[in-house]
Amino acid sequence: MEKKHFETSIEVKYRDTDSMGHVSSQVYYDYLQHAYLTFMHRLLEMPFSEKLPHIMVKTACEYVKPAQYGDTIKVCSSVTRFGSKSFELEHLMVRGDGADAVVAKASSTHVMYDYSSNATIPVPEAFKNRVLEFQGVL
Repeated sequence: MEKKHFETSIEVKYRDTDSMGHVSSQVYYDYLQHAYLTFMHRLLEMPFSEKLPHIMVKTACEYVKPAQYGDTIKVCSSVTRFGSKSFELEHLMVRGDGADAVVAKASSTHVMYDYSSNATIPVPEAFKNRVLEFQGVL
């Protein structure tokens, strides 16, 4: 079974670029966060005004090739692993079509969180099932 990714399109703005005309390194973290939030709110069918039941605790990004003002970046996000209280996502950022169009590879780790008790909680089976229903596989 082929894994399905959640796709978030982002148009590169002029302000996203550095003096070389490339998307600045820290901006990719904005793209990652936007993709994560959009994916999870849609997956869980929650309004954007509500807090997600998890928090981002770790991010990483590898820059493969430059993106520039006017490019459209498609962020392909998917869950790659479940822990007891956490889960991990990968975010492939591509320009155009094909593997040679990857501009960045990012990852993020998220911990399930109960805001009322101010504590981490186990990953609910319902959340795991929802992810697997969408993606097909990890």
